[in-house]
Amino acid sequence: MELRLLALYPDQMNIYADRGNIVFLRRRCEWRGIELSYASSGPGEGFDPSAHDLIYVGGGQDRDQVQVAADMVETKRDAVAEAVQGGAVVLAVCGGYQLLGHGYQLGADRIAGLGLVDLDTVRE
Repeated sequence: MELRLLALYPDQMNIYADRGNIVFLRRRCEWRGIELSYASSGPGEGFDPSAHDLIYVGGGQDRDQVQVAADMVETKRDAVAEAVQGGAVVLAVCGGYQLLGHGYQLGADRIAGLGLVDLDTVRE
């Protein structure tokens, strides 16, 4: 058995020890005899939506979300949607979760999200 994991923006969206979460997930898989294959996709990089069972998006501060949001919409939205339609699961933490929604309102500024989840985040 193999779990094929894709981490989106692991260098930018890593505020909550997200790399450690991946290490721990790998260890838990090992304990259960499950092979874990790991791939990542950063700024400007696409990915094959059929090649992954689990898509992980970590947390990031507001500046990190601003940094990846437009790229995420441009280079990853369709692939994430196709992966989910094909049965992949998305695990998104904090800022990663916010970016799955329609947008994130930061005062007068708004960060566009993927629009794959029916939610809007408003920071007051």
